[in-house]
Amino acid sequence: MTILYTIATVFLYIPFLLFVIVYLFSLKRKKQKALVLASDVTTFLLFFSVPASVEFLWGLSISAYIYFVALVLAIIMLVIEWRNTKELEIIPFFRKLWRTYFLLLASLYALVWIVGLVSIIVKSI
Repeated sequence: MTILYTIATVFLYIPFLLFVIVYLFSLKRKKQKALVLASDVTTFLLFFSVPASVEFLWGLSISAYIYFVALVLAIIMLVIEWRNTKELEIIPFFRKLWRTYFLLLASLYALVWIVGLVSIIVKSI
């Protein structure tokens, strides 16, 4: 059980390790879908990883804010999609939304860790 807990913790704080592993395993099966599958799996993990990283670095709980922004973003994108198309297709909309979440959360994750590393370096000087 501790091995499983350790693996989950590593993936929680280093989600792009899971991205690389899923990408490499799926690259052997379907080369065209490997990047899509890896980003989809990593997006789910990033929803938990970004708040955990912020709490680890600064002791702030931002989970509710992340989920609220995700919900507002989904509503905004839904309204835009609804206005641009005559008939709303759910599956393509969710794919677009999920990929947007990946880009935003991955950028936020990178920003959190860069700022965290810089602040730790500055404090140690």
